[in-house]
Amino acid sequence: MPILANFRTVLRENRRTYLLINLAVYGTLVATMIVTSLVPGLYEWGLKNIEAFLAAPGASTVVAAYTSGDILAATLLTFVANLLFAALLTTTLPSLVIPFFGVAATVGRAVFIGMPYAPTSPEQAIAIVATSPVLVIEFQAYVLATLGSVILWQSTFGYRRRELPSARAGYRAGLRDNLRLYPGIVAALLAIALIEAITYNLLH
Repeated sequence: MPILANFRTVLRENRRTYLLINLAVYGTLVATMIVTSLVPGLYEWGLKNIEAFLAAPGASTVVAAYTSGDILAATLLTFVANLLFAALLTTTLPSLVIPFFGVAATVGRAVFIGMPYAPTSPEQAIAIVATSPVLVIEFQAYVLATLGSVILWQSTFGYRRRELPSARAGYRAGLRDNLRLYPGIVAALLAIALIEAITYNLLH
Protein backbone atom coordinates (compact mmCIF):
# COMPACT_ATOMS: atom_id res chain seq x y z
CA MET A 1 0.00 0.00 0.00
CA PRO A 2 1.39 3.45 -0.95
CA ILE A 3 0.35 5.03 2.38
CA LEU A 4 2.18 2.38 4.41
CA ALA A 5 5.18 2.55 2.09
CA ASN A 6 5.39 6.34 2.51
CA PHE A 7 5.17 5.99 6.29
CA ARG A 8 7.97 3.42 6.38
CA THR A 9 10.11 5.51 4.04
CA VAL A 10 9.92 8.56 6.31
CA LEU A 11 10.88 6.45 9.34
CA ARG A 12 13.75 4.79 7.49
CA GLU A 13 15.15 8.08 6.22
CA ASN A 14 14.97 9.63 9.70
CA ARG A 15 15.87 6.58 11.80
CA ARG A 16 18.45 8.32 13.99
CA THR A 17 16.16 11.26 14.80
CA TYR A 18 13.30 8.86 15.51
CA LEU A 19 15.40 6.84 17.96
CA LEU A 20 16.65 9.97 19.74
CA ILE A 21 13.10 11.27 20.19
CA ASN A 22 12.00 7.90 21.58
CA LEU A 23 14.89 7.99 24.04
CA ALA A 24 14.07 11.54 25.14
CA VAL A 25 10.33 10.97 25.55
CA TYR A 26 10.30 7.55 27.20
CA GLY A 27 13.36 8.46 29.24
CA THR A 28 11.56 11.55 30.56
CA LEU A 29 8.46 9.48 31.33
CA VAL A 30 10.40 6.89 33.34
CA ALA A 31 12.59 9.50 35.06
CA THR A 32 9.50 11.48 36.08
CA MET A 33 7.92 8.38 37.61
CA ILE A 34 11.09 7.63 39.57
CA VAL A 35 11.58 11.19 40.82
CA THR A 36 7.88 11.51 41.73
CA SER A 37 7.98 8.33 43.80
CA LEU A 38 10.96 9.72 45.74
CA VAL A 39 9.97 13.35 46.27
CA PRO A 40 7.11 13.97 48.75
CA GLY A 41 4.19 15.97 47.35
CA LEU A 42 4.90 15.49 43.65
CA TYR A 43 2.51 12.56 43.26
CA GLU A 44 -0.35 14.50 44.90
CA TRP A 45 0.40 17.50 42.72
CA GLY A 46 0.34 15.29 39.63
CA LEU A 47 -3.02 13.83 40.66
CA LYS A 48 -4.50 17.31 41.13
CA ASN A 49 -3.28 18.35 37.69
CA ILE A 50 -4.77 15.29 35.98
CA GLU A 51 -8.05 15.67 37.89
CA ALA A 52 -8.29 19.32 36.82
CA PHE A 53 -7.60 18.31 33.23
CA LEU A 54 -10.29 15.59 33.27
CA ALA A 55 -12.79 18.07 34.72
CA ALA A 56 -12.34 20.46 31.79
CA PRO A 57 -15.34 20.65 29.40
CA GLY A 58 -13.88 18.60 26.54
CA ALA A 59 -12.29 15.95 28.73
CA SER A 60 -15.37 15.63 30.94
CA THR A 61 -17.39 14.61 27.89
CA VAL A 62 -14.96 11.75 27.28
CA VAL A 63 -15.15 10.72 30.96
CA ALA A 64 -18.97 10.71 30.77
CA ALA A 65 -18.83 8.33 27.80
CA TYR A 66 -16.70 5.92 29.84
CA THR A 67 -18.97 6.02 32.87
CA SER A 68 -22.03 5.42 30.67
CA GLY A 69 -20.55 2.12 29.48
CA ASP A 70 -20.87 3.04 25.80
CA ILE A 71 -17.73 1.46 24.30
CA LEU A 72 -18.23 2.94 20.83
CA ALA A 73 -18.74 6.48 22.11
CA ALA A 74 -15.81 6.17 24.53
CA THR A 75 -13.56 4.88 21.76
CA LEU A 76 -14.48 7.58 19.26
CA LEU A 77 -14.31 10.44 21.78
CA THR A 78 -10.97 9.25 23.17
CA PHE A 79 -9.56 8.93 19.66
CA VAL A 80 -10.78 12.36 18.58
CA ALA A 81 -9.59 14.02 21.80
CA ASN A 82 -6.11 12.51 21.58
CA LEU A 83 -5.79 13.20 17.86
CA LEU A 84 -6.99 16.78 18.01
CA PHE A 85 -5.54 17.91 21.33
CA ALA A 86 -2.39 15.85 21.87
CA ALA A 87 -1.27 15.34 18.28
CA LEU A 88 -2.60 18.25 16.22
CA LEU A 89 -3.31 21.23 18.48
CA THR A 90 -0.37 20.96 20.89
CA THR A 91 2.26 19.30 18.71
CA THR A 92 1.87 19.56 14.94
CA LEU A 93 0.10 22.88 14.40
CA PRO A 94 2.27 25.02 16.74
CA SER A 95 5.34 23.40 15.18
CA LEU A 96 4.33 24.78 11.79
CA VAL A 97 5.27 28.20 13.14
CA ILE A 98 7.59 27.57 16.10
CA PRO A 99 10.63 25.44 15.17
CA PHE A 100 10.83 22.13 17.05
CA PHE A 101 7.96 23.09 19.38
CA GLY A 102 6.71 19.50 19.26
CA VAL A 103 9.73 18.28 21.20
CA ALA A 104 9.00 20.55 24.18
CA ALA A 105 5.28 19.75 24.03
CA THR A 106 5.76 15.98 24.06
CA VAL A 107 8.47 15.98 26.72
CA GLY A 108 6.20 18.20 28.82
CA ARG A 109 3.35 15.72 28.28
CA ALA A 110 5.63 12.91 29.49
CA VAL A 111 6.22 14.86 32.73
CA PHE A 112 2.50 15.61 33.11
CA ILE A 113 1.52 11.94 32.68
CA GLY A 114 4.52 10.54 34.53
CA MET A 115 3.68 12.15 37.86
CA PRO A 116 0.23 10.59 38.46
CA TYR A 117 1.50 7.29 37.03
CA ALA A 118 4.37 7.09 39.51
CA PRO A 119 4.37 3.88 41.59
CA THR A 120 3.91 4.86 45.24
CA SER A 121 3.11 1.33 46.47
CA PRO A 122 3.77 -2.26 45.37
CA GLU A 123 0.15 -2.56 44.23
CA GLN A 124 0.44 0.54 42.07
CA ALA A 125 3.72 -0.72 40.62
CA ILE A 126 1.99 -3.95 39.52
CA ALA A 127 -0.89 -1.99 38.00
CA ILE A 128 1.53 0.28 36.10
CA VAL A 129 3.43 -2.69 34.70
CA ALA A 130 0.14 -4.26 33.59
CA THR A 131 -1.02 -1.09 31.80
CA SER A 132 2.39 -0.01 30.50
CA PRO A 133 1.87 -1.39 26.95
CA VAL A 134 -1.10 0.96 26.53
CA LEU A 135 0.96 3.93 27.69
CA VAL A 136 3.90 2.97 25.46
CA ILE A 137 1.73 2.68 22.33
CA GLU A 138 -0.14 5.91 23.05
CA PHE A 139 3.09 7.82 23.50
CA GLN A 140 4.38 6.30 20.28
CA ALA A 141 1.72 8.31 18.46
CA TYR A 142 3.02 11.47 20.14
CA VAL A 143 6.60 10.49 19.30
CA LEU A 144 5.61 10.24 15.64
CA ALA A 145 3.94 13.66 15.78
CA THR A 146 7.10 15.05 17.36
CA LEU A 147 9.23 13.41 14.69
CA GLY A 148 7.16 15.18 12.06
CA SER A 149 7.73 18.55 13.73
CA VAL A 150 11.49 17.92 13.81
CA ILE A 151 11.65 16.73 10.20
CA LEU A 152 9.79 19.86 9.09
CA TRP A 153 12.45 22.22 10.40
CA GLN A 154 15.41 19.98 9.64
CA SER A 155 14.19 20.01 6.05
CA THR A 156 13.65 23.79 6.12
CA PHE A 157 17.03 24.73 7.58
CA GLY A 158 18.87 21.90 5.82
CA TYR A 159 17.28 22.25 2.40
CA ARG A 160 20.69 22.09 0.70
CA ARG A 161 21.30 18.68 2.23
CA ARG A 162 18.08 17.51 0.60
CA GLU A 163 19.23 19.11 -2.68
CA LEU A 164 16.32 21.53 -2.71
CA PRO A 165 16.48 25.05 -4.19
CA SER A 166 15.30 27.04 -1.14
CA ALA A 167 14.21 26.96 2.49
CA ARG A 168 10.62 27.32 1.29
CA ALA A 169 10.99 24.18 -0.79
CA GLY A 170 12.53 22.45 2.23
CA TYR A 171 9.56 23.51 4.36
CA ARG A 172 7.11 22.09 1.84
CA ALA A 173 9.05 18.82 1.63
CA GLY A 174 9.14 18.60 5.44
CA LEU A 175 5.41 19.25 5.60
CA ARG A 176 4.76 16.40 3.18
CA ASP A 177 6.87 14.07 5.31
CA ASN A 178 4.95 15.26 8.36
CA LEU A 179 1.65 14.32 6.72
CA ARG A 180 3.02 10.90 5.70
CA LEU A 181 3.49 10.08 9.39
CA TYR A 182 -0.15 10.72 10.26
CA PRO A 183 -1.55 7.33 9.15
CA GLY A 184 0.69 5.73 11.81
CA ILE A 185 -0.42 8.31 14.39
CA VAL A 186 -4.09 7.72 13.58
CA ALA A 187 -3.70 3.92 13.70
CA ALA A 188 -1.94 3.99 17.08
CA LEU A 189 -4.44 6.37 18.67
CA LEU A 190 -7.44 4.47 17.32
CA ALA A 191 -6.10 1.15 18.62
CA ILE A 192 -5.36 2.60 22.04
CA ALA A 193 -8.78 4.29 22.28
CA LEU A 194 -10.50 0.96 21.60
CA ILE A 195 -8.31 -0.91 24.10
CA GLU A 196 -8.89 1.71 26.81
CA ALA A 197 -12.66 1.73 26.27
CA ILE A 198 -12.95 -2.08 26.35
CA THR A 199 -10.61 -2.41 29.36
CA TYR A 200 -12.50 0.20 31.37
CA ASN A 201 -15.82 -1.48 30.55
CA LEU A 202 -14.54 -4.88 31.64
CA LEU A 203 -13.06 -3.59 34.90
CA HIS A 204 -16.13 -1.57 35.84
